[in-house]
Amino acid sequence: MKPLLISTFAAAVLLLFGGITEVNADPLTYEVVGDTVTIKDCKETASGELEIPSSYEGKPIISIGSWAFWKCTSLTSVTIPDSVTSIGNFTFHSCSGLTSVTIGNSVTNIMAGAFFLCSSLTSVTIPNSVTSIGVYAFDACSSLTSIEAGINNAEYSSEGGVLFSKNKTELVLFPAGKSGHYTIPDSVTTIGIEAFYECNSLTSVTIPDGVTRIGYGAFEGCGGLTSVTIPDSVTKIMEGTFYLCSSLTSMTIPDSVTSIGNSAFLGCFNMTSVTIPDSVTSIDSYAFLGCFSLTSVTIPESVTSISEGAFGSCSSLTSVTIPDNVTSIGYRAFGRCSSLISVTIPESVTSIGEKAFYGCNSLTSVSIPDSVISIYNSAFAGCNNLKRITFGGDAPFFLGANVFSNVSGNAKVFINPDAIAFGETFEGLPVIIREKIEINTFSKSAAPFSLNFESKSGSTYIIEATQNLRQRVTWQWRWRKIGEVKGTGSSVKFTDWREALFRKQYYRVKLVE
Repeated sequence: MKPLLISTFAAAVLLLFGGITEVNADPLTYEVVGDTVTIKDCKETASGELEIPSSYEGKPIISIGSWAFWKCTSLTSVTIPDSVTSIGNFTFHSCSGLTSVTIGNSVTNIMAGAFFLCSSLTSVTIPNSVTSIGVYAFDACSSLTSIEAGINNAEYSSEGGVLFSKNKTELVLFPAGKSGHYTIPDSVTTIGIEAFYECNSLTSVTIPDGVTRIGYGAFEGCGGLTSVTIPDSVTKIMEGTFYLCSSLTSMTIPDSVTSIGNSAFLGCFNMTSVTIPDSVTSIDSYAFLGCFSLTSVTIPESVTSISEGAFGSCSSLTSVTIPDNVTSIGYRAFGRCSSLISVTIPESVTSIGEKAFYGCNSLTSVSIPDSVISIYNSAFAGCNNLKRITFGGDAPFFLGANVFSNVSGNAKVFINPDAIAFGETFEGLPVIIREKIEINTFSKSAAPFSLNFESKSGSTYIIEATQNLRQRVTWQWRWRKIGEVKGTGSSVKFTDWREALFRKQYYRVKLVE
């Protein structure tokens, strides 16, 4: 439904100075205010070629209002007179039959979404008078192959049917109907907001080294894009940059990039691999949501948080290692990763968000380190094959509702002998006290340090070190894994050949399985 055109105040003004008039046999509705006229509406039944008049009742028509031609699907061409200075927001939205438009030589502003979804429009010329083009102005014009700017336009230029800023430092708009490979000129430093929006016939893009900024949604909906190389000059993958690039199979992010924005790769259904460099410090919400073909991902040590839904519904992802600097795992961060069989949560993590691993129904075991003090609602709900839940320390200070609901009927909780706040059951699951062996050494000069202990055949033992045995200290002081050995059914030996991590060092051995 079109938005209400006249407010109560505006209506009162129009009673004094003018009004909206619908003329018989004329598909247009006019609004007269003082000595000027705005076109406010056009009948949806209007068809064929339409030449907009330059005046009405002797008064100049200076603007075309927002949504005025919305859904006039039978119009094939429109000529805008030289009297018009402004084309409003979404003026020709969904005029799917429109094949050509002539923009008058007095138009200065083409507002946001002005020709959005004009799917039959093949070419357009931006006159010299235009000083601004709003976002989405020509988005989803799937047949558009050429955008030309007047040679004397002060703000815009064109080359090969592609629209640029005057000095060609910004690529403003790439016509959605152009196909094949495109090499961006070396002069370009910025790719504009949604510059390649829904360019479904575009297969590959070469971005020059001089580009430092790729705008929001720059390649959104480019369903045919199979490859793109991001140069080292780019520092941030912005929000929605490759949203719904469903044919993109792999992505190498350069070392210059420090952040991956919201929904940056959301819906890249065929992307099987991605390389995230050590320079990246944040992976924002839904960055890789719905990347169904992604089988593995390495999250670099530089990342400190995994945001809401970052890897949600990555249904082919089988394993993930969360780096030591991550302190929180966000809401649905790995929710519905149905093939995930292994996840490593480091001792830096203090919070596991709501539904963080919801529906990870291939996950059979998980180890929750002592550092975790908060586990939110349904964090592991629906992990219906989860059988072993191991806590490295005391029960979390905060525990939400249904954290382990609908897990395996054989699931058990394993704890250390000295762990507190656990009962015979935990969240309705039986609690099993694990064996733990602690061995201490106090001298940094003791390296190499060897320890011997009796083992169970086929079991796995994790060897850890710390510098402080106090409880509830900062995560940097907690136990850190330094090795592991397999049980033999008899005495086994582990030797730490490295110099001690701490000035005063303690060792312990934990039975994993």
